[in-house]
Order: sequence, then structure tokens, then C-alpha cells
Amino acid sequence: MAKGLVWLAAGLLCLAAAAFGAEKKVFLLESYHSDYQWDHDYRAALFEKLSPRCELAVYTLDSKRLPREQVLVRADEARKRIAAFQPDLVIVGDDAALQLVGSKLAESGMPVIYLGINNNPRNYFQSTPSNLSGVLERPLILRNIFELGHIVPGLKRALAMFDSDLTSRIIRDETFIGRDSIRLGDIDVDIAQPATFAEWQQRIQQAPQRYQAIWVGLYFTLRDDSGKVVPSDEVMRWTAANSKLPMFAFWNFAVGKGKTIGGRVLTGREQGLEAARMAKAVLFENRNLSSLFPVTPSEGEYLFSRSELSRAGLTLSPPVARKAHWVE
Repeated sequence: MAKGLVWLAAGLLCLAAAAFGAEKKVFLLESYHSDYQWDHDYRAALFEKLSPRCELAVYTLDSKRLPREQVLVRADEARKRIAAFQPDLVIVGDDAALQLVGSKLAESGMPVIYLGINNNPRNYFQSTPSNLSGVLERPLILRNIFELGHIVPGLKRALAMFDSDLTSRIIRDETFIGRDSIRLGDIDVDIAQPATFAEWQQRIQQAPQRYQAIWVGLYFTLRDDSGKVVPSDEVMRWTAANSKLPMFAFWNFAVGKGKTIGGRVLTGREQGLEAARMAKAVLFENRNLSSLFPVTPSEGEYLFSRSELSRAGLTLSPPVARKAHWVE
């Protein structure tokens, strides 16, 4: 799939060579950064399905690592690059890109497809344009905890760990109804959203005093004492090494040896595949975006790490084990 593609550093344009005789031009604006696995996975799916018929350009807002004011500068730069590229279609990945750029483009008449959107897209518009549709992301948080919680003996309280980024705040508002706790069957689930790595570490270390299991959500915007974002792999390594409780995940990037046991997870690839399907319908089948309803593609994938499951001394139930995929 990568033949003929020119991949540049994060934040630069990434073009599929026009020498293949591309029929259409597509601009992809990512909320995050190129080495973030979620972005990597949906971007790879888009290139796989759209090139070489489409010439693709990519730009990133880097919103998980940069301060808000710098993200706004990059949003302005994105609009300039899109105008210069003159695409037939723009695809925006995740809420920040839709909120800061995609909403304005759609209102100006540009066809826009979104993916990875946790919020209600209508919240980013006064009136939703007809040239807009896309792929919603709905993490299977409650289902994940409900289905996997029974393998943890004596589970009565679970902790869901998130950072304080936009996506995490939306999840708290949507899934936890704006509260810090929710009752799920006979399990009390609390959500924590520390802004700093030190706060994250404290919550992990204190968790055994109150909880019997941890579900790891997002951890990409935690900052150190100097205000610098701590690399996500460093956060996960520390968390896996220091947690005294079994840890599960909501997304595939947090599953594996030295990470979490796993869970019923979402992947970026499925988001990219659905967005590519919609893009092809618009670009090559003359479908109007107004006729394409937003989709929520996933029932989740049961993805687990054998080493972490063994380390926790847990066993999957037969129904889950039959459906499980393993990273190792």
C-alpha cells in the first residue's frame, strides 16, 4: 500500500505521488501527531483504500502535545494549506480538527468527512451543513467494564484513568453524564482525569486502597513539573510497572506486554476504513454527503496480552476467550 507515498516529518505535508494519475485530491487533517498509533492506524487505512486514485496531503495539529495557543496557530496554517492544495474533499480526524478547522470548512461549502468524533458533531455548528458526515467514535467503556469485570475476583470498585484532554472531557460528559462516578450493575466506577504525571502516579499508587481493578483510557497529555508533555510510552511503562491492580484497556494501543491485559477495544483502522468508504462514495460514485448518515462502526475487538493476563493471574471466561485476539 505504501508504494509511491512520500512520508515527511510530523506537521509537514505528506503526499501520495501524483505520477500515478490521481483522479481526486484529498486533504487529511489530523488532530494529533503522526507517531500516535491511533493516527497511524487510520491514516494507513485511508492511504490503503484511497491511493493511488487520490492524491493525499496530510497535516497535523499536534493537539495532544502543544499548548492551546500553538494549536490555534497550526489550525490557521492548516486552513492556508488546504486552500493552496484545493482538495475535492477534506477528512478531519478527531474532535480538535473538526472543531477548529473542519467546521469552518464545511460551513464555507467544502465537503468534509470526519472520523474519531466523540462529541455530537452538531455541537460544533450553529446549523449542521449538508456537505458533512462521517464516523463517530464511541469507546465501549461501560460494556468493557461490565463484560471484563467479572474475571476480577471481588470486583466492587473500578477506576477509569484518563488525562484531561478534550476527548477525555467529552467522555466524562457523555459516558459518566458529567459526574465522577457511575454505578454499573454491582460495580462502582470512578473516572480520574489528572493533568500532570505526578497526579497520575499518585492515583495509581493509591488505587489499591479503594479499587480492585483499573481501566486505562487516554494518557497522552500528562505534563511533568516543567509543563512538558511526558511521552506516552513512558507513562504506560511506569503505570504497568507500578500498578498493584490488574489493568484493562479501552483502545488497542494500550494492550500488550508491559502495558495492559486488554479488553473490548476500539482501533483507528476501523475508523479509517469507514471514512475511506464514505470518501469513495462521494468522489467516485457521485453520492452526496447529505445522503450518507454518520456511522458508528464498532462493536469492539476482544484484544488481549497473554503475558499480562498471566502476570495478573486471571483467566478469561470461555465466551470471551473464544472471540479473543492476542497481541502476543
